[in-house]
Amino acid sequence: MRKLSVAKFGGSLLDPKGKSIPKVLERVRELKERGGAGPIVVFSAPGSFTDELIRIGESFTRSEYASVEHIFDSYEEMARAYVEGEPLKKLLSDLAFYRNEAREALSSINKRFQGNVKAKLLTSGGELPTSLLMEYIMTENGLESRRVPKDRWPIVTDDNFENASPLYEESLKRIGCVVDLLDGGKVVSQAGFLGVTVDGLETTLGRGGSDLTAVFLSCLLQSRYEVETLLFKDVPVQSADPQIVKGQRTFDVPSLTYNEAHKASMMGMKIVQDAAISMARRFKQPLKIVPMDDAEKCTVIRSESFTDEIVKVVTGKKGCAILSMRDERSRSLEDSLRIWESRSDFLDLGTETLETEERIRDFLFLDSGFLSKNEDKIKSFDANMKIEYGVGVVTLIGDRMKDSPGVASIAIGAIPRINIKRGVFAPHTSQIILVVEEKDVEAAVEAIHMRRSEMNKTR
Repeated sequence: MRKLSVAKFGGSLLDPKGKSIPKVLERVRELKERGGAGPIVVFSAPGSFTDELIRIGESFTRSEYASVEHIFDSYEEMARAYVEGEPLKKLLSDLAFYRNEAREALSSINKRFQGNVKAKLLTSGGELPTSLLMEYIMTENGLESRRVPKDRWPIVTDDNFENASPLYEESLKRIGCVVDLLDGGKVVSQAGFLGVTVDGLETTLGRGGSDLTAVFLSCLLQSRYEVETLLFKDVPVQSADPQIVKGQRTFDVPSLTYNEAHKASMMGMKIVQDAAISMARRFKQPLKIVPMDDAEKCTVIRSESFTDEIVKVVTGKKGCAILSMRDERSRSLEDSLRIWESRSDFLDLGTETLETEERIRDFLFLDSGFLSKNEDKIKSFDANMKIEYGVGVVTLIGDRMKDSPGVASIAIGAIPRINIKRGVFAPHTSQIILVVEEKDVEAAVEAIHMRRSEMNKTR
């Protein structure tokens, strides 16, 4: 089979002024020169455009009527900087189409900014014009490129418009349009984040959904090509967030298992969208986190690790909460959240029996905002439940911790003056979780990471 690279460039690598475009072109050219098919290049919206589009959409629910014009002015500015002559005229005309699509989406907002309207605005103002722009720019620079039209969109999803799940069999029926472009020698400029329902309505693939776009396309094409999935970032995965452990050296993490990557992403380290990791694990598709400036220092995510580190990363996450409720009422809430709400961002902290012989069960929620927005609904399961906000978590992650006693004691010994509200000592699940006050998260991560080398010698 021919080789094929599916390369995703995130919003942080595409600034609104287009200054990073030459570097993106350089990376794409390198992939093209390897031979084989493609590549497929998946683009997120530039910089903060998605957040800005959300702000604009929400303003319409308050009858404040913000404009998308400045966003499309940025696209036009980039177009004029990199494309000339007749191609530029055609590009500006095509950009005008998406400008009108975004305007129409805004005009249909009525008190709620959600569902298909939200998906249409975010993608018409973000990923779709970005992939259009990059199609022309790549072609202008000798990388003949084409997009897949939206009416032949290869990623078919369910009807969960704002956090849609791709449907493999339905999408497989449409992958021929991508294959035709690849077999025709084209570089495919692919908008990330966007899906369509079976009947053609726009959906989005959740926050960070361009990761899922790249991974899902890779999985759809596995039977036709020898596919590699490259997620370009500023740096490879680090042993801790450099913004938290300031003054310390962080270490490149060359290898993560799917399980380790999933735990790290869930507990606060922005590596890869969780749904994308799950998809990659399902189809055994390795992922590479590739730094823009040094591709050799990539992080490989696959079924098995090829390094011996015990503690791979130390993560911190704020904005958590602890919910305490009667044990006999907790089963209904858990079923509702997992089955009906499709939420998995909470952990069972166990039960305890009070002196009154009442059994209380605690849950750690990783998104306190969800609880605060839905507090009345959640209290319908137990009117006497209690929610403690202002909580954060510090997590040590590594599959090998289960065979390495002493890691937890070193971590706890590193933070003697920090109050540990709860501890989930479960190295068999590849994580040790310390629940602390939100204000103590950074200090705890910094202190524990300082002793990472010692923890990696405990085996």
